[in-house]
Amino acid sequence: MLPSAIEYKVAEAGGVFVEVPTKTVKPSQTCPNCGNQRRKTLDERVHQCEACNFTLDRDVSAALVMLLWSQGKLPGFETSLVSVDVSSSTPDTSKRKSTGSQKQLGQMKRQKSKSTGVDCKTHTSTK
Repeated sequence: MLPSAIEYKVAEAGGVFVEVPTKTVKPSQTCPNCGNQRRKTLDERVHQCEACNFTLDRDVSAALVMLLWSQGKLPGFETSLVSVDVSSSTPDTSKRKSTGSQKQLGQMKRQKSKSTGVDCKTHTSTK
């Protein structure tokens, strides 16, 4: 349900939602410089590519792999983003719609469930 809510909010704000196929791309195990994949243990916090000697923080490297994949620029991987412009997923702020809060999203889901007859439950946290 979380990916659906994120996709909804991104679309509402005028952005582009791209889901990376992590089972094939393997962001934390792939080198953003050359595309070489090497299995790492969780305690390895620095990406050090054995093929091209590229070094970067593991989390930053994984984020870069996902960005490059979504742009079709990750070495050794092709994307099928034919008609999607991912050069900038940030919309012009002068035209941005208000995306509302999670509470408003829950209300919209309840309204939708009434019209479709499907019961959707939303959980609210109490602080």
